[in-house]
Amino acid sequence: MRLLKIFLIAFTILLSGLVHADANPELWPYIKERMFKDREILEADFIKLSGPKRASSGAQVPVKIELTSPVDIEMAKIYLIVDANPGQHAATYYLSKETQNLDLSTRIRMETDSFVRIIGEDSNGKLYMSSQAIRASGGCSGYMDVFDPELTRDLGKILAKSKDNYLTTRIKHPNFTGLQKDLVSQGFIPEWIITEMNYSLDNKLIFKAENKITISQDPYLKFNLPANANGDLNIIAKDTKGQEFTHEVKI
Repeated sequence: MRLLKIFLIAFTILLSGLVHADANPELWPYIKERMFKDREILEADFIKLSGPKRASSGAQVPVKIELTSPVDIEMAKIYLIVDANPGQHAATYYLSKETQNLDLSTRIRMETDSFVRIIGEDSNGKLYMSSQAIRASGGCSGYMDVFDPELTRDLGKILAKSKDNYLTTRIKHPNFTGLQKDLVSQGFIPEWIITEMNYSLDNKLIFKAENKITISQDPYLKFNLPANANGDLNIIAKDTKGQEFTHEVKI
């Protein structure tokens, strides 16, 4: 009996190791070289990415970015990357002086198990990284009914809510990746995504997101507002068809 218990424990540890090995660490060096050349990237505790170890849906994987910029560092942007996705670069977030301490949540698509990582770039061009392995599948491709009216109902409608110094936004948009197949024609549905989201407080841009195909349908963003923020917050979103969608919310 004791030997059996030892065997089961060893088997469980081995299986756990195999599960976590599904996110391939060998992809990152190639992505790093393509995106950042030979620039040094430091591990830093003031920037952190987190998400579920196993996502319930590859089409809507929640991830969280936390940034607490040191007093001697001003962060300029944050790159969101999914190593094993067809389009690894998921988004770039442009920061301002008002968003140096950032607590941001969004939802991404994942095609297979992968390391998800963020690369922060400061105003001097130095790079900092945080990463996590997440298990998920099937979020970037698959079949869709392109004629489903629910996909485009209220197209471009921006739902925004300000509560407890956080702003939550969701934009009604199908965000077709260009890799999904139409159920009827069996052909690929052309790429059609929200490419840009701008947030201005009293006519001053405080945060901007540039999105790629990895961002989920009906793009979702939640982030903390500057301390003591009040006034009119204007949201402008743009898509690949050149359409522009706007919304204003009182803070």
